[in-house]
Amino acid sequence: MGNNHLLLLLKLVKWPKKILVYILFSLLFTTILSLVIPILTKNTVDQFTDGTVNWALTIMLAGLFLINILLSGLSFYYLAFLGENATYYIRDKMFSHILDLPLTFFDKNESGQIVSRVIDDVELMNTFISDKIPNFASQLIVVAGSLILLFVLDWKITLLMLISVPISLAVMIPLGNKMYKISLEKQNNMAIFTARISSAFSGIRLTKSYTAEKEEYGKGNVILKRIFKLNLKDTKIQAYMMPIMSTVILMIILLLVGYGGIRLSEGTISPGTFVAIIFYLVQFVTPLSSLSNFFTEYKKTLGATKRLYEIYSLKPEAENKQISSNAFNLGNGDLKFENISFQYNDPSSEVFNKLNLRFPKNKITAVVGPSGAGKSTLFNLIERLYEAQNGEIYYESTPIKDIDLTVWRKKIGYVMQDTLMITGTIKENLTYGLSGSVSQETIIKYSKLANAHDFIMELPDNYETFIGERGIKLSGGQKQRIAIARALIKNPEILLLDEATSNLDSESEILVQQSINRLVRDRTTIIIAHRLSTIRDADNIVFLENGVVTGSGNHLDLINNHEKYREFVNGQLLNNTSISASSLS
Repeated sequence: MGNNHLLLLLKLVKWPKKILVYILFSLLFTTILSLVIPILTKNTVDQFTDGTVNWALTIMLAGLFLINILLSGLSFYYLAFLGENATYYIRDKMFSHILDLPLTFFDKNESGQIVSRVIDDVELMNTFISDKIPNFASQLIVVAGSLILLFVLDWKITLLMLISVPISLAVMIPLGNKMYKISLEKQNNMAIFTARISSAFSGIRLTKSYTAEKEEYGKGNVILKRIFKLNLKDTKIQAYMMPIMSTVILMIILLLVGYGGIRLSEGTISPGTFVAIIFYLVQFVTPLSSLSNFFTEYKKTLGATKRLYEIYSLKPEAENKQISSNAFNLGNGDLKFENISFQYNDPSSEVFNKLNLRFPKNKITAVVGPSGAGKSTLFNLIERLYEAQNGEIYYESTPIKDIDLTVWRKKIGYVMQDTLMITGTIKENLTYGLSGSVSQETIIKYSKLANAHDFIMELPDNYETFIGERGIKLSGGQKQRIAIARALIKNPEILLLDEATSNLDSESEILVQQSINRLVRDRTTIIIAHRLSTIRDADNIVFLENGVVTGSGNHLDLINNHEKYREFVNGQLLNNTSISASSLS
């Protein structure tokens, strides 16, 4: 049971004790009733045979039938509640846990596959918990009770009936194992298909621009055909299982009814006993067919929970609590890379090897260099989206790995090249991720500083305007200004700007550049840019090449002393401006 992922996940659920007690009571009561009713029926039949009628017994029998029906209805509701409760807790825990996983997890797994795990796999669990387990538990008690009472009524018939058990197990176990493998493969392909359509729909503009609808359809259709074939395999196994089990059950019933009929004609059992035996026989053999279905669903659920638990067992991002955020004053100091070595998943592609770099407090440092030099990796390491394999990054004199992760990231403001917007209103995007409420006055103040207020007020609902999925209703410049306003509202100590003006027209660039100039005041600012207008006024410029700092200084220093930087400028890679060393010196 140590590797039973279903049980491990069920431990995450906060079970409602009162409802569990009621369900247990209801299951026991209805199960006992189903065992008592044949005995009462036996007595009633024997009385009719003797020519006497006990109306009290008959009314009691009818009353018990009615109570059984009412309890069954209530049980259905509470069992559904139990399943939904478990679904809620497991999805909630999974969602919370996945959000806390490191970026490396999302590098390896498509978002659509992750969504499929949380939605589809948990739904399988819901069905199993609310339907299959209660039915199985009830049927197990009925089978055990029927078996005991059958032994009491006639042990010879009971022994004959037990032949069905090993036959049933011989059928179910090998077929169930096949179902488990098919279920694993099917759920995995469902996750891949979810990822496929998620990717297709999120990139629908690109798809339509390049008339790639048929290509996208073809990729999705291949996966759908795979799922279709797996479903057919699943159905084929059930098609084998059902007639075999039905044949076993029918043979047992015919055998026992025939043998019981002979015993009845010989007078060795009474008519009432024979009727009771038929009742118990049905109650014993009927669950055998249901048992095969339970076993099948159990194997499917095991496949789903295995994948869920694989995700849940992953370690979240390190939140080092050794040094409390209140235990010392972090201050606002230099950010230093000391002997940093780092590589992504591929050990052969080292990004940094013993990199040493300093970003002075409250100064602007621009990082330039060719594509693949490691500029974005610097930001990833500063934000601790990835951890360096060797070396230390210090904030003042404190290794950043020793600072609580949440506390550290709250010190950082990040304006991306491709600004990400959440589905929601302008206001929700401006205050996203900020702890506590932010006053409307504060929002307006910083939106004005970011040159965003005027265009926001021209929108239909101003700050309450819904901007669509990923801000689809806004231009690139508008999104950048909202991102800058968001960073201003956050008021970070460290500011990371990733080519914030690279994709803008000249008018938008001027507005965004004005916003950036206001944003960088009195902050430790690091800028990745290719436009000269963005970086020429930086206090320090670092030229990064193949993960190595090959030059640093101000703009004039590098123009005069760094050939590659001069080539960058003269090659119009910086703001498409051709500038010679002589004209700038």
